Amino acid sequence: MSEKRSSQQFEATAIDEKILLQAVEQNPASIVITDPQGLIVYVNRQFCRITGYRVEEVIGQNPRVLKGEDGHTDYRELWRTLLAGKQWCGEFHNKRKDGSFFWELATISPIRNDRGEVIFYLAIKENITARKAADDVLEQTLAQATQQSLTLEFKNFELETAQEELDRAYQQLKQTQSRMLQREKMASIGQLAAGVAHEINNPMGFIGSNLRSLGKYVGKLSAYIGTLEELIKKDAPQLWQQLEPVRKKAKIDYLVEDSEDLIEESLDGAERVRKIVLNLKSFSHVDAAEEQLADINKCLEDTINIAWNEIKYKATLERRFGEVPKILCNPQELNQVFMNILVNAAQAIEKEGQIIVTTGVEREMLKIEISDNGSGIPAEIRDQIFEPFFTTKEVGKGTGLGMSISYEIIQKHGGEIQLESEVGRGTRFTIKLPLELSAAEEEKCEDNR
Repeated sequence: MSEKRSSQQFEATAIDEKILLQAVEQNPASIVITDPQGLIVYVNRQFCRITGYRVEEVIGQNPRVLKGEDGHTDYRELWRTLLAGKQWCGEFHNKRKDGSFFWELATISPIRNDRGEVIFYLAIKENITARKAADDVLEQTLAQATQQSLTLEFKNFELETAQEELDRAYQQLKQTQSRMLQREKMASIGQLAAGVAHEINNPMGFIGSNLRSLGKYVGKLSAYIGTLEELIKKDAPQLWQQLEPVRKKAKIDYLVEDSEDLIEESLDGAERVRKIVLNLKSFSHVDAAEEQLADINKCLEDTINIAWNEIKYKATLERRFGEVPKILCNPQELNQVFMNILVNAAQAIEKEGQIIVTTGVEREMLKIEISDNGSGIPAEIRDQIFEPFFTTKEVGKGTGLGMSISYEIIQKHGGEIQLESEVGRGTRFTIKLPLELSAAEEEKCEDNR
């Protein structure tokens, strides 16, 4: 009896699996199963009907064989969701075997084994090409209707909005002028750095080489003089009695010792000049592309070295650099922001002040703080600090563009800049910049597609 029951259970299970397979094969949705590496292990009939590919043509392939136009799907977010073990829903704009394009609404879910490990990914996709076409027609119709409505409204309120248009044009003109001045300034800095590096590096090279050679020569002359004096003392004591007063008067020992010190100091000075040139070149990034992965701590260090002459006579500077990842940015522009804030901080200090530069990561943002204990900014003008052409400096000592340009640069980088200040106690600028995926992570996301 028990054997008969087991046989019936087995037959029922077999029938269920067969029905399940038929359901998947006859499903109106396109079904794709991939392994954890993203390679296709199964597709149903509907997939083949929609894409034009045969089963044997796609098994073992990556789904990117269907990849159509870029920019419609955030693949990085897709893989972040799946790698976190969650379900992802979204749209693909894919390409059939014959080259024609189609739209799909997809739901991709991880499939786990008994141990909770992801062993497959299941994608259930609906062809929404017709729906998207209808949506496009509807959107165009709505856009045309909206445009006509806006045109009528504009004509009705044309006189009332004329002054507003004039004000906007004036603001755009001021912003354009500030951007042009900033571009010219950065271009000048780049050209200056390149010229300084070229003009100084060559002479400093042979100056350093000559100083090192001179040090060797002085050492050899010193050794020769010492040997000569020992021989005179031994073989011609009367001659030595005549030479010794002359030797003391000429301060030969001091001259030899001081010559070595002077050469060493000169070599140190030459090395400092070389580092200043390198810092200036690094600060302006004359050889760098506009956007690149950059180390913000190094950018700050380069900028501090360039601004040091403005700071060192008024304040001590404390670096509190944390471990921060590289970010995709325009380092030349960010250096200009740091330079503006550091110079303003130094100018706000009358004497014996302190500037603190801090970096770290906070809530997926790179955070930079530059604070000083200078004179501070009065509350009534704090809201104007980032406005173009606003300055608290005397006429002829400031354009009023430094902080407005800094604000635009941080905004362009997708970040934010905040100001806290108290009169008599100092000012703190806080800059937050978004962290970016590393190139390796971006490449991995693209390959997995």
